[in-house]
Amino acid sequence: MLIGKINARTRQKILVTIREIKKIKMIDLRVYHTSEDGEMVPTPAGVSLSPDQVEQVIELLKEAKRKVAEEQIVYARSAK
Repeated sequence: MLIGKINARTRQKILVTIREIKKIKMIDLRVYHTSEDGEMVPTPAGVSLSPDQVEQVIELLKEAKRKVAEEQIVYARSAK
């Protein structure tokens, strides 16, 4: 089940889907590229996560985003 798409590059998208693997529902983030005939083709690049793992990844991504923002502020101050 497709949840959404994120534009990664001109001919690449990251698709977020829900898949069932061995009767377990998993959230899949996978890079797809557009073939010459316009078809979206999955690449090996991606990851399947359990719902519990998704919560952990969300928290880690929020922390990474905060750190990047802090570093940009420090860089902007030091550039003055």
